[in-house]
Amino acid sequence: MARFLPTVIEGLDVNEEPEGLVVYDPATDQVHYLNSTAAIVFTLCDGQHEVADIAAIVAGAFGLEETPLDVITACLDTLEDEGLLHNLLQ
Repeated sequence: MARFLPTVIEGLDVNEEPEGLVVYDPATDQVHYLNSTAAIVFTLCDGQHEVADIAAIVAGAFGLEETPLDVITACLDTLEDEGLLHNLLQ
């Protein structure tokens, strides 16, 4: 069965900022600014966490009663569209 284990692409320059992360992709010469939620999601894209796991961790980090699976899925889709993640299906 296929699993969704998002993984950040190699070669990115990632810097922490007070509001989240600044990610520079030298391959495309693009800079991406990630807010605190996107920064947590991005950091968890290590090939070890499934999408549901990432959503549960975000819920815990922000003290949410419900797991924001739809929001996290949309965030992952955006990160993938921006070229920061490998294909999510593994």
